Formats: sequence, structure tokens, C-alpha cells
Amino acid sequence: MPKTSAAAKETRRTQILDAAVRCFARTGYYATTIEDVVRETDLSRGALYLYFPSKEALYLAISERWNCGMEAAIKARLTPDLTPAAILRALIEVNGEQVKAEADACRVLMEGWNLSQHMPVLAEPAGEFRADIEVEAQARILMATLHGLMVQWHRQPGSIDWHSIAEEIVRGLCPDPR
Repeated sequence: MPKTSAAAKETRRTQILDAAVRCFARTGYYATTIEDVVRETDLSRGALYLYFPSKEALYLAISERWNCGMEAAIKARLTPDLTPAAILRALIEVNGEQVKAEADACRVLMEGWNLSQHMPVLAEPAGEFRADIEVEAQARILMATLHGLMVQWHRQPGSIDWHSIAEEIVRGLCPDPR
């Protein structure tokens, strides 16, 4: 029996993940069955299970792929000379760009905020900026704001100017220049 090349395996894995994103985006995580993903890929159930042993494994792989794409995009924008405000601005802008580029995956992962109660692996841990802010509280506020903006962008695609939002958030965290 001929061996499958690493490139062919990665192509198949991507095919399955793309199909899972479409299925989850269409009907949600709980309503989607493995059989739905099998039909979407035109693979056998056994072939799918060679790559992902469960629906949860598929979901986690989608989450990992999203995070890796986000991480690579952030790394590409960060340079050693950036100030903390410029770094925050870049993070927000990259988040917005990812939401636009991967709209279905984003919609699927928004469901993950609820799933994280049942899949603990999905739960998120939680100078130039104002000295009077509580960093942990601001991080939570920022995440909630970004999540809300994602929802708004999905309800009205294109309605968010991510660059403007990044600028306003950073401006609110920096000391008043008076």
C-alpha cells in the first residue's frame, strides 16, 4: 500500500477543517454531526476519523488554526521599535482583519465562548499606558469589546472600522497629553 505524502495529508486535513467550518457555521456546533462533515467532504467516516477522532477534535483544530493565523499576522506586524500603544493598536487591527478574512471560522469560534464551559481547553486566560488602570480588568473589557465588535461586524459586515476602533481604545488607555 503506497504511503501518503505529508503534503497530501495536510491538504486532506485542510479539506476536512474547511468542511467542518462550513457545517458549524451553517448549523452550529451542537446541531452539526460527524455525518454532516462526512457528507460535506465526500470522504468516508473512517477517513475522517484518521485525521480527527471526534467532533470536539475538529472544533479544537479550527480554533488552533484561527489562533495560528492570528499569531502569524501579529508577528508580521510587530517590530522591536513599537511602543506599547502601537502594539495594542496592531493587535486590534489584526483581530479585525482576521474577522473579515475568516468570517465563517470567526462565527464558529464565537460559539466557542459558550462551549468553553464544556471544553475547558477553549477557556482563555486572561509605562506608556495610564498608571491608574487595572490591567486585568482592562484586558477583560478589551476582550468583551472585541467580541462585541465581532458580533456587530457579522450582523452588519463592513460596519466596523478596525483601525479607528484600535485608535480609540489605545487613546482611552494612554495618559491625557495635557
